[in-house]
Amino acid sequence: MQRILAFCLCLGVLAACAAGPQKKTAAKPPAPPPVPESVKKEQEARFVKDIYRALEEGDLATADALLRRVTLINPDSVEARAAQGEIFIRLSRYQEAINVFKRLIFEKKLLARAHQGAGLANLQMNQQTLAKTHLEKAVALDDQLWRAWNGLGFYYDRRKQWKKAERSYNSALKVRRDKPSLFNNRGFSKLMQGTHESAINDFKSALRIDPDLSVARMNIRLAQAWLGRYVEAIAGASRDELPEVLNNVGYVAMLKGEFSVAEAYFSRAMERSPSYNETAANNLKKLEVLRSQSARKSKISKR
Repeated sequence: MQRILAFCLCLGVLAACAAGPQKKTAAKPPAPPPVPESVKKEQEARFVKDIYRALEEGDLATADALLRRVTLINPDSVEARAAQGEIFIRLSRYQEAINVFKRLIFEKKLLARAHQGAGLANLQMNQQTLAKTHLEKAVALDDQLWRAWNGLGFYYDRRKQWKKAERSYNSALKVRRDKPSLFNNRGFSKLMQGTHESAINDFKSALRIDPDLSVARMNIRLAQAWLGRYVEAIAGASRDELPEVLNNVGYVAMLKGEFSVAEAYFSRAMERSPSYNETAANNLKKLEVLRSQSARKSKISKR
């Protein structure tokens, strides 16, 4: 009996030990409160605005990083999809851009911008009829879409519909007179029309906004060459620029039928090039063909 009692006492002691003080499990911190929808919308709007600013500055890496932040805030963001389409255009992934913008056409608040994006991508893919349709719809819905107006200007230039082209560029410039590319594009349209002095004024306007816009500076040289101001056309060209400038001036002279002048400038372009200038060499070959054709025509006319 005593053994049984002792055994029971031992069990009691063991039970008491087992029931001794236990380690407390650390309490989990409370979950953070959900971000209010109004704050999410504000963040999304701010990031979207920053995306377009980065795109305008040509900073695709920043635009892409901001786009990822927007999709984290709102995976269904239509603004994020529109921004993705714009990034595709900058990356020359035009068909992907078109696919994005076609889906966005069903979003009422993005309808005008979707037509603009699709039209600009169509233009780059030489889908001219589709481009015109989309771009015209874009400006009909929102006449502040300067890129759509600029695209229409380019479309009409290719068809030599000069008045429509000028109206399109003017409409773009009403919205963004701070864009040197618009002055340059309107100037080039005038250059193609043969209104060289007016073209030069537009190129100079572009350079006043952005003195480093090399394409506008080169276009001034082309316009001066068309006016026969060959010395002015090459004045101020750097050593690195000179071969290209000489070749371009020679090309204008060739188009004007001034073959001796053209030959002189092509030859100088070859001489001033640090390596073989294939472009100038090919132009010299074209020049000889044109000379031969001109000589044959002259003989026929004298008969």
